[in-house]
Parts: sequence; structure tokens; C-alpha cells
Amino acid sequence: MASIALAAGMLDARLKKAPALNYARLAAEGDRLVITANVLDSALKLSLPAATETIGQVALRSEQLAALAASFPPDAKITIDDDGPMASMRCGRSRFRLPTLPINVLPSTPTIKDETGRVTLGRSKLAALLSKPAFAVPSDQARFNLHGLFLHDTAEGLTAVAADGHRLARVVAPGISGLSHDRRLIVPKQAIKILLKLLGGKDIEPVTLRRSTALLEAKSLGFSFVSKLIDADFPAYERLVPAPSDNWVTVNGAALTRALVRIAAAMPDEGHLQLVGLTWAAPEQSLRLCIARAPDVADDPIEAGVNGQGRLAVQINTSRSYSRSSRPSAFASMRARARTAAS
Repeated sequence: MASIALAAGMLDARLKKAPALNYARLAAEGDRLVITANVLDSALKLSLPAATETIGQVALRSEQLAALAASFPPDAKITIDDDGPMASMRCGRSRFRLPTLPINVLPSTPTIKDETGRVTLGRSKLAALLSKPAFAVPSDQARFNLHGLFLHDTAEGLTAVAADGHRLARVVAPGISGLSHDRRLIVPKQAIKILLKLLGGKDIEPVTLRRSTALLEAKSLGFSFVSKLIDADFPAYERLVPAPSDNWVTVNGAALTRALVRIAAAMPDEGHLQLVGLTWAAPEQSLRLCIARAPDVADDPIEAGVNGQGRLAVQINTSRSYSRSSRPSAFASMRARARTAAS
């Protein structure tokens, strides 16, 4: 049932205007039910265990099917019979007649023909690689080459980068290489959302990523997902990354999160986006947090490993990111660097 919901979730308001894109293909193949949803920009194929009485296929409206399936208990047995222009759906004493669509009007599923890169990695490693930088992917599509996650090989490993013009996030999966050496593997934001939902299944191990010049495929036990890439070059973000310096501070992630919650609570009500000041100076082994525009209002030092000295300001969104004191830390520790001691 969750699989049907995933297929339905690929639709947006723009795509609902095309009738064929509203339908998912259900194919009975031996002891498996294969569900295929294709919205042109991406396609999802799910394979589920099923008791098949007759081999065949039918196209049903994915949202309608998902809504009905979600209303039954998770372990409910659902039976679908193809009766021509209508299909019957049964669960217990419930009966429904659902409209169908001829299979031949469904769009063909995109496939990778000329593979240019491939890697295989664990589910949790891939989920971290995609989810950690995703916050920096902009919602505004004005700069379409930034409206996705950039994947490429570096000397450190497979690297994911997102930037919105104000923030830049970069995450590395060490020791993984062979997927992409160019700047054109930009995965759309919507595709990343679907991939992260798929990676929520703990029985998905491992995951293989394949690419061509225009497509990316993620494949594992029970699913394959193909998405078109953004047709653009990702900007040269490397020049924005500070060069290594001897001025750094390392802090516990949970302690930093709690300190940010306290600073956010003390901030004046002047909008959601606020600047937090960070300062450190050896030999004092602490990181001091304050309100950048009102340093006298709050002074909150936390224990840290310190080398050199630094002063900088970071922007936080007090409406979402740190408004709840129960917000868990997303990392065990964090290291910040200052380009120079006075930066």
C-alpha cells in the first residue's frame, strides 16, 4: 500500500492535466505484482510479492488506487480483476469499480542505453549523501542549474553539492567513485524527494546508481527509479569553499543544537532569518555563540576543541530550524573553519 502511495506521489498539479500520466501500470508477473508509474520526467517501477491467478496487466488511476488502498488495514488482502473498460477491486466485503486506460496509450518508460557511470553503495550511506545537503536546494526555479543536487567524483569520493546562492552544502561518501567526472549530473529536487522515500525501506541493500548523459537510475531489491537530469552545468562551487586554515573549532552536534535553540529563543522578533555570531580563540577551549546584531543580549559558550581563533556569523531560520527545543541533532560533531582569524 505504501508502494502505491509512492507511485501516486510522483504526480503534481501540472502533470495531472495529462490523463495518461495519472495512471499506473499494474502487471501480474508470476508471483510478483509490478507497479510502474511514469510521469515523463521520471519513472518508478516497484515489484511486490503477490498471488497471481492470471498473468496480465491493467492501467488504473494511481491516486484513486492509493486512496482506496490506504483506507484498508496494512495486512489486508486486495484483489484486482481486469474487466475491460472497468476493473473490479475487492477487499473483504468491500467492492469497487475503477476506470481503466488502454496500456498502449501509456508513455514508454525511459531507460539508460549508453551508460557512462555506475556505483554501488549501501542504503544508509546513499540516504545520508542525498538528504544532508538537500536543505540547500532552492525552491525557486529561476536558476534551473541550481534546482537539484549535483553528484560528481572527487579525490575524496562521491560528492553531493547543493547551493541556493546564499548557502552551500557539500557531503562526501568516501571511497566511492566511478559515477561522474563532469558537471552535468544534476538530479532534480522532486527526484531526490522520491529517492529518499524509497531509501526509507530498511530491506533495500545495496543500491546501484547508473547514469547516461540525460538520465540517472537508482536500482535495488524491489524497485528501480529513473529520472531525467537537469540539462545544464553546475557552477564552479569550489571557488566558494574556504581554503584550509589553522583556525578551526570542533563541537558536539547535540550541544551546538541546544545552544542554537537558546540563542533563537533570545532573539528579538525581527523576522525568521537571523544571524548567529560564532567566536573562538585558543587556548580557551570553548565556542561562544551570540546574536550577531545584538551581542550584548546573549552570550552562550559551549565546550569545544579549538585551534587558532575565528569570528564569523551564520544565518538560521528561527521559524523552522531551531524553534523546538526537542529538535534532534543531525550530526555527532561539527567542525567550523575561519578563512582568517578575523573573518
